[in-house]
Amino acid sequence: MIPQKVRNEMFMLKVQDRGDQVVKSKAYSVSCATVIKGAVQCRKFLGGSILYVLLVMLMFIAATPATGTAADIGAVLENVRFVSYTPRSFSVVNGRTLPATSAGITKDLELLHRDFNGIIIYSCSNGLDHLPEIAEKLHYKAVILGIWDPKSESEIQTAIRLVRQFPKTIAAVSVGNEGIYARRYRLEDVQNTIHRLRKELPSVPLTTSEPFFLYLKPEYTAFFDQMDLLLPNIHPIFEKWFKPADISNAVAFVLNVSHDLEARYPGKPLLVKETGLPSGPASQGFTPERQSAFWAAVLKQITPSRKFTVSCFEAFDEPWKPAVIKEDYPGDHEQEGFWGFYTTDGRPKPVISAIQSFRKSR
Repeated sequence: MIPQKVRNEMFMLKVQDRGDQVVKSKAYSVSCATVIKGAVQCRKFLGGSILYVLLVMLMFIAATPATGTAADIGAVLENVRFVSYTPRSFSVVNGRTLPATSAGITKDLELLHRDFNGIIIYSCSNGLDHLPEIAEKLHYKAVILGIWDPKSESEIQTAIRLVRQFPKTIAAVSVGNEGIYARRYRLEDVQNTIHRLRKELPSVPLTTSEPFFLYLKPEYTAFFDQMDLLLPNIHPIFEKWFKPADISNAVAFVLNVSHDLEARYPGKPLLVKETGLPSGPASQGFTPERQSAFWAAVLKQITPSRKFTVSCFEAFDEPWKPAVIKEDYPGDHEQEGFWGFYTTDGRPKPVISAIQSFRKSR
């Protein structure tokens, strides 16, 4: 029998995997030096040669089930180029949801992988449960999994299953998107689901996502401080002072809000999930060229680090979205169909060339 002291050391040592995978901590992994050290300690208990003891120990390690893998979220922020993504095969029209297809997601991710190696999704239902497996097969470095409805038992169960099935790919789970602000669910619903996930998935970083101004309200500070990382949406276009031609002020706004969040939550990793300018409609002053200029300026001023980075928002245009938003928020929301870096038929907009040129320069 292997001594308890050595067993504990075998379980508690953390090593880092590098290469194509994002750095991850593995509680069940051991280094060669530790195995040899343990073998020497175990020899007096087991007898025989060092090689024999090493063999026994390695068999023990191989038979030990993984208790889970935890993403080093700082390494994820520093090394992964994220894009926020809704599949082109998904839509909601006249109250009817058309689920995403595996074939559609595969086609999307093959296209996006030219420029991005990380994906942020808003849900793991309606076909999006296929995404982690597809992303892993295509060698994406990280997926931030979404739960659209924190009150949905089926979606929670799906998230738990996917994290356990793809621990090397799913870097974090985001519980909800702007639902507290939109009153689709309560703050307590998010808290309850996160509390449950911490028990079910103790090594996985957890968060939620809301408009930036909620993070800066004192009454929400304790709530957001419970998160393992911040995942806010910072949209200058919804500010009263915003003008589509004023790119410099829009960029400065995103950076200033990000600094305010860092000051409010010192040491907390910050990943801006949504920001940007849509590429249309032209009648409102939005153009593909202004969208491109915004992102070129933002990326020029942000160096991804363990504490701060920004996700590109978003992958594809969603022409069905304005009608859905109008159901809850009366008014003109035509710009909501033009956020994509690609059109619905997969044609890249000028912003793609801008980010490619920027990354080559670095």
